[in-house]
Amino acid sequence: MLNALLISAGIEFYAFLIQFVLFILQVISLWSLFKKANVAGWKSIIPIYSDYKMFDIVWETKYFWMNIGLSVVYGVLMYLVQNVITAGVFFIVLTIFRLIVLFFSCMIEYFFCRHIAFSYGKGTGFAFGLFFLYPIFILILGLGSSRFVGKR
Repeated sequence: MLNALLISAGIEFYAFLIQFVLFILQVISLWSLFKKANVAGWKSIIPIYSDYKMFDIVWETKYFWMNIGLSVVYGVLMYLVQNVITAGVFFIVLTIFRLIVLFFSCMIEYFFCRHIAFSYGKGTGFAFGLFFLYPIFILILGLGSSRFVGKR
């Protein structure tokens, strides 16, 4: 029993350590992306503000607000579908509406990734990489040799 606990604690420690290292690399790469765009690097470590600034750097902030709004609507619909309305026609309508909101949110995220890729001199393939594997491709973009070429 004690061996199993020690093994479990060891695995959890190493998983935490790997996550922490990946988090630090993510912070460094985002800082680098902001610096490449001539924006103060510290703005990349404030959670929601960094997303707002990234939208401002590569696209337009109105899409940031649209994405936030869609996320709130999606959260409310998800709460209603899971906790309040659990059956019937209204449940089906809310579920379909929730999927439509999710689709539009995903479209904004894809175009955001596309604008990031194009603003740093990359192509459509890189945009798909950002969309599906954002943490890895942000590391490549931030720590690589790409340069900021302006809003696209």
